Amino acid sequence: MQNKNKFHVNLSSLLRGNIGDIKKVTINDVELSTHNQTFNNIIANINFIRIDKSIIARGEITAKTKIICSRCTDEIVKIISSNYEEEYIPHKYDIMGFDNLIDNYDYNDDIDIQRLDKRNFVDLTSLFENSLYSEISIAPKCKEHCKGICINCMKNLNYEKCLCKTP
Repeated sequence: MQNKNKFHVNLSSLLRGNIGDIKKVTINDVELSTHNQTFNNIIANINFIRIDKSIIARGEITAKTKIICSRCTDEIVKIISSNYEEEYIPHKYDIMGFDNLIDNYDYNDDIDIQRLDKRNFVDLTSLFENSLYSEISIAPKCKEHCKGICINCMKNLNYEKCLCKTP
C-alpha cells in the first residue's frame, strides 16, 4: 500500500539498517496549508541518518508564501528557506534489534525527541510548518525600505506622495 501523503516517509528500512546508514528524500512542488498560511512550491531535501537508537532528520526546506507588509499592507509573495534538524525514535525498538524496555529508560523525559508512528512512518508536516513559520518576520516588509502608509490620508507612500503636513 503506497502512502498518499507527501509529507509521510517510511523509515522501516533505515531502522533495520546499520548505524550511519542514510536515506535521502526529496519533496518537490507540494503545498502545505495551515490554519492561516499557505506555503506553495515546497522543495525539501532531507537526509535521515540512522544513529544508535534513533534517526536524525537534517535538511533544508524552501517555499513561497504570501505575506502582508506590516508597513503598507501590500500583499507580496516571498520565498523563505529554513534549515532544520529533528530526532526521531521508533515506536518499538525491536525493529532495531533492541529490547523494547529501552524506551522507558532513555527517552521518557526528553520532550525534544519525536516518536515514529506504529508503521515507522514520520509525518514531516509539523516540522515543515514550524520551520517555515520561524522564518517569517513578526513584522514583514514588502521591501527593505518600505515607506508605509500616511496615517492621515492613508496613501501608500511607496506609490504616491501625500500632501499632508505631518512631521
